[in-house]
Amino acid sequence: MFDNLNIALDPLLPMGVIIALGALAVIFASLAALTRLRSGFTRALAGLIICLALLNPQSVTESRSPLPDVLLVLQDRSDSMSLGGRDTAMGQAYTQLKESVADDDTLEIINAPIPASSEGTRMTSALIDALGGLPANRLAGVIALTDGQVHDLPESPESLLPDNTPFHGLIIGDPDMRDRRIRTLIAPQYGLVGEQIDFDLIVDDPGHNGERAIITVRVNGVIKTRYPAIIGNQISLPLTIDRRGQNTVELTVDPADDELTLQNNTFVTEISGIRDRLRVLLVVGEPHSGGRAWRNLLKSDPAVDLVQFTILTTPGVKNTNAPGRDLSLIPFPVDQLFRETLDEFDLIIFDRFRRRTPPTRSGQRRQILDPFYISNVARYVEKGGALLIAAGPDFASEDSLYRSPLASVLPARPTGDIVEDGFKAKINEKGNRHPITADFVGHEDQNWGRWFRIIESSVVSGHVLMEGPDAEPLMIIDKVGEGRVGMLMSDQAWLWSKGFENGGPYNQMFRRLSHWLMGEPDLDAEKLTSRLENGILNIERQTLTDEAQSVIISKPDGTQQTIALSKVEDGIYRADIPAKLQGAYRIRSGNVSTIASGASLNPKEFFDLKPTGEILAPLIDSTDGGNFNIGANGNDLPNIRRVRPNSAKSGENWIGLNAHDQYNIDSSRRSPLTPALLFFALFILFLGWAWRREGQ
Repeated sequence: MFDNLNIALDPLLPMGVIIALGALAVIFASLAALTRLRSGFTRALAGLIICLALLNPQSVTESRSPLPDVLLVLQDRSDSMSLGGRDTAMGQAYTQLKESVADDDTLEIINAPIPASSEGTRMTSALIDALGGLPANRLAGVIALTDGQVHDLPESPESLLPDNTPFHGLIIGDPDMRDRRIRTLIAPQYGLVGEQIDFDLIVDDPGHNGERAIITVRVNGVIKTRYPAIIGNQISLPLTIDRRGQNTVELTVDPADDELTLQNNTFVTEISGIRDRLRVLLVVGEPHSGGRAWRNLLKSDPAVDLVQFTILTTPGVKNTNAPGRDLSLIPFPVDQLFRETLDEFDLIIFDRFRRRTPPTRSGQRRQILDPFYISNVARYVEKGGALLIAAGPDFASEDSLYRSPLASVLPARPTGDIVEDGFKAKINEKGNRHPITADFVGHEDQNWGRWFRIIESSVVSGHVLMEGPDAEPLMIIDKVGEGRVGMLMSDQAWLWSKGFENGGPYNQMFRRLSHWLMGEPDLDAEKLTSRLENGILNIERQTLTDEAQSVIISKPDGTQQTIALSKVEDGIYRADIPAKLQGAYRIRSGNVSTIASGASLNPKEFFDLKPTGEILAPLIDSTDGGNFNIGANGNDLPNIRRVRPNSAKSGENWIGLNAHDQYNIDSSRRSPLTPALLFFALFILFLGWAWRREGQ
C-alpha cells in the first residue's frame, strides 16, 4: 500500500459559467490594451484569479493497493504427455517457473490444464475458457508447457489474446526420440466378400527412411499375412475379406528399438463385408415335396443364386440299357460341380440324398456320386464351406451318406432306427439361446404342426437346437475346421411350409439356418460385444456353454489384462472395467474377439508424437512471444523479465511478461489546495495595483 498525491478541481459554479467569466476577463484586458490603459494586464490577472478561485482546486491524497499482474500457465495433460516422462518434466518445469517469479509480488500465476480429449490436444479451447475468467488489463502473458502437438489452433490465431499480450511456448520432450507409426492414405470401409481390396499406407520412422519393416495384417483377431514395407515409401497392401458383416482389420508394423510408444504402430479400422451374390447348390436325391419347399425358400431370397439338381431316376429302377448320365433331363455335371467349381458355392444342400442306387435284379449297386467327389465336399467344408444335410429314410440305411468320406464332418451318426409317429418339434435350452431359433421361442411354438418322421441319431459333436419325441435330436449344427455343418434329421419340414396343422416358421427359421451356415455374423451364438462410454468398458459374452468365461483385454498402450466375467443369466456373461486410455481396446475370449473405442480407433493424439514448436509458431510469432524447447527433463527454462506492454517480449534466452502497474484505491482524502482568503487577497492586490497604475 502506498499514498499518491493528485490535484483535482471542484468547481463552485458550472464550468460553462467559469469559462465565460474567464473569457470576459481576457476580452476586457484586450480592450484595455487597445485603449492604452496601463492596467489591462493587471485587470486580466485579477479576473483569472477569481476564475481559479471558482474552480476550487483540491489536493487529493489517495491510499492505493497495487494489483498483481496475472500469468496464465497452460499445462498439457493430454495422453501424449504421459509418454517418455514428459509429464514428470512438465512438473519440473512448472516448479522452476514458480520459483523464478516467487520474489515478484506483482505477479500471480494461474494454472489451467489442457485436458485429454478424444479429438486430440484442444489447447485453444482450454485457453479461451481460462481467459474468460481473467482481467485483460492485468494479463502479463501466457506460457504453454506442452509437447507442441496441438490439434485445434485456428488459421488466424492472433485474435486469441488481448493486444500486446505475449504467448510463450515451452516445448517439452526429446526432439531426437524415435517413434515408428503407420499412416494410412486410403483405408476402404466396404469390400466384396472374396474380392481384393487395397490399403495405401506409409510407415513413418523419421531418420530411418529406406530401412525395411514388416506389417502384420489381422482380420477379426486372426493373422492373415505379413507384408514387407520400406520405411518412408508408399505401399499398397492387398487384403481379401472373407465374411459378411463388420470385419475388424488391424495393420501393425513391427516395433523398432527404443521407441517412444507402440500405440501408433497399429492402425485399426472396420470394414463391412458385402456379398455380391450367394451361390447355393441344392442336390435332391429324389423328387418329393421337401425338395420343392427348399427350392421355393432359396429362390425367394434375392441375394441367392440357386443351382439345383434332382435325381429323377437311377439305374436299376427301370430295366434299361441306357447309360446313367442319359436318364436325367440334362447330364449331371458331377466333375464340374464337385471338382472344378465346388469352392465357388457358399452352401451345399443334400436333401434325401443316398450314396448308392437301389440294387438291380442282379443285386448290383452303383455309386450315385463317386467317393472322390464326396471327399472333395468334406475338404470344402474344412476349408470354410457350408453343408446342410436334410436327412431322409436312406440316411438310416446302408446307403447313408454317413457311410462315405463325408462322415468326418457330420455332427451326428444315425442309429439305423426311424420313428414315424406324429410329433411336434421343440426348441431346447440351447435353441433358446441361439440366434437361429431364439426368436421363435414362446407360446407360438406350441401351435406348430406335427411332423411324422425323424431319423434317430447319436450326436458326436456340435449343438442340438431342436428336438423331437423323447428329446431326439432334430436340428444339429456344428463348426468343422473353418466351415459349418447343419443337419435336419427329418425330411418333413415341408409340412410347415404347406400350413399343415397351422404349419410353422419354415421360411424364417430355415432361412436363418442357411445364412448361419454361410457365415452371417449376426447369427453367431458365440458372440463377444463391447462398448466404451464415459471411461467404462462394458463387455458382454454370449455362449451356448455354461462354463465360466473370461476375456483377455489388450489396451491401447500394449499392456494386457485378464478379466473374469460374471454370469447374469444362462449363456450371458458381463463385466465393466475402467478404461481411460484413448484408442482401440482389443478383447478376446476363446475364438471370438471384438474391438471397442470411446471415439476414434486411431486417435489424433498419437498420430505424431514428436515434440515441435512449429504448430504453435503462428500464435507465438503474432504476439512477439518466445518459442523454446526445454528438453526431455524440463530444465532448460529461459530467463523471465518484466517488460512494458509496448516493448519487446522475448529474446535469445529470455521471455518477457507485461508489467501493467494496476492498483485499487483503498481511500481518498481531499483538501483545498489554497485557502480561499488567499485568492481574495490576491484579487484585491491585483485590482488595487490596477487602480494605482491608472491613477499615475
